[in-house]
Amino acid sequence: MNPFSALGSLVGLFAVVSGVGWLVAPKPVDRAAPAAPPARPVKLAVLVVFDQMRGDFLERWRPLFGPNGFNRLQRDGAWFTRCHYPYGVTVTGPGHASILTGTCGDTHGIVSNEWLEAGQEAYCAGSERYDLVPPAPKFPADPVVKPKNPPAKPKPKAVGTPDRLLSETVADVLKQAHGPKAKVFGLSLKDRSAILPTGKRPDGAFWFYGVFGTSTYYGDRVPKWVADFNASKTADKWFGRPWERSRPTLDYARWSGPDDVRGEGGGVGQGGTFPHPTTGGRPVLGAKYYEALANSPYGNDLLLEFAKSCISAEGLGTDDTPDLLVVSFSSNDLIGHTWGPDSQEVMDVTLRSDALMADFLEFLDAKVGKGQYLMGITADHGVCPLPERTGAPRVSTTELTKLVNAHLSKKYPAPVSASDKDARWVESIQFPWVHLNERVVKASGRPKSEVVAEVAKALQGHKHVLRTLTAEELSGTVPESDVIATRMKRSFYPSRCGDLAIVLVPYALPGSTPTGTTHGSPFNYDTHAPLLVYGPGIRGGVRTEPTTPQAMASIFAKWLNVRRPKDARFPVPETLE
Repeated sequence: MNPFSALGSLVGLFAVVSGVGWLVAPKPVDRAAPAAPPARPVKLAVLVVFDQMRGDFLERWRPLFGPNGFNRLQRDGAWFTRCHYPYGVTVTGPGHASILTGTCGDTHGIVSNEWLEAGQEAYCAGSERYDLVPPAPKFPADPVVKPKNPPAKPKPKAVGTPDRLLSETVADVLKQAHGPKAKVFGLSLKDRSAILPTGKRPDGAFWFYGVFGTSTYYGDRVPKWVADFNASKTADKWFGRPWERSRPTLDYARWSGPDDVRGEGGGVGQGGTFPHPTTGGRPVLGAKYYEALANSPYGNDLLLEFAKSCISAEGLGTDDTPDLLVVSFSSNDLIGHTWGPDSQEVMDVTLRSDALMADFLEFLDAKVGKGQYLMGITADHGVCPLPERTGAPRVSTTELTKLVNAHLSKKYPAPVSASDKDARWVESIQFPWVHLNERVVKASGRPKSEVVAEVAKALQGHKHVLRTLTAEELSGTVPESDVIATRMKRSFYPSRCGDLAIVLVPYALPGSTPTGTTHGSPFNYDTHAPLLVYGPGIRGGVRTEPTTPQAMASIFAKWLNVRRPKDARFPVPETLE
């Protein structure tokens, strides 16, 4: 039996059993005619990213949405229900790098959030050459946790920069076309989410670390409106306000299941069930509170207030030169990691996101004007259900490392001197990549290709490993019919990836953390993202043609009346042409 046919059956079976139905597109409500872009570019293009909002959420909970948020966008805009990332390492950095470059990690180089490069750890949106502006706040010593030993000297932190992004974005093209007259801003709680979509020359990229700030890559001070926003202490107003269900009369269990489920985490001193405190488990306001704030819907509320301040202070969309704003809401992701996609918490933050979008659209209508702006909404990746709900395993990377080390040590005895007892074959496993210890491989006297083949053989014997793909395989040609290999190849940039990639069986999670979930696989539950496009010339209705979030680069370029980014490989969908 073809293993990939079995994989498709398993994925489809889960969709049916769970009632999510995210592999089946809803029946189109209208046969939409191709769009007619405005004769002039829109005044403002707004990219909204809901981190980890899997594509099926907008269908699953649509009956619960109000009329003016997601339903407005679904009704009056183009709603693409069959939207998937075409690559395999589905995490935040590659997602945000891909949307407005219009390409994948094999070209733009952002292959993960972190990776090993030339033996050194690299962060997708940071460098030790830069500092935070303003500096991170200093909080009083934590009165609850007292370290037993003096803390080790911290290693230098990689601070925000787009230096590692190798492709231009729509933002870069817009700046090239209009210079300083076109304003570009990226806003998020996460640095990489504000930085990567806005390219090399934005007017500002701001993220949250107790205050909203930036890095010395962008300048030596923040604009007055950012300093004023921080001084207002808006971020502090939720301290002690519990996160309760936003719709207390609604039967949450009917729509998402019970509140207390095995495998759910407890957040930042927030507990497993409603209501969730937002103090961070500490009696005074400090770093833990800000972590808890981000891990609740209040983090999205904070970012929306910041985005409104940006639009007003910078006058975005108020003249004939088009502007670009990226707003990436991170709290959905943090909540999803903690409680899982089928939790009441994720349902509640999605309902709140609907209300938030209604607020945002009303604000844009008033500030910029109906018919004057383009809005695109997507996500940077999907998410895997809790393993405890699917019966899938949590697979320890330590276990996999021991398996490889034992196999190679048996195959190639004593590759290093007896005095070097700590030498190991595996340098690290940064999922999905296995990095071998070059010194030990060289000492074995065997060709590296042979050693990598043995690693693949060892891992393929593990019951929870679906398959492996070597760097040599990914550097060659793979058939388009091999979906897993094709997706993994599009995430492969040789100098930033390992010697071999591991693909676990569907719904299995890497790591031994006993609670929560994650994403990052090439399976449909991780690649599925919403795609909504709303603006002048766009006729409302469901679109069932397959597309990708990277099509947003071509869409934004067309409505801004600029050329596509040079590496953009995904066209405007036919129903928008």
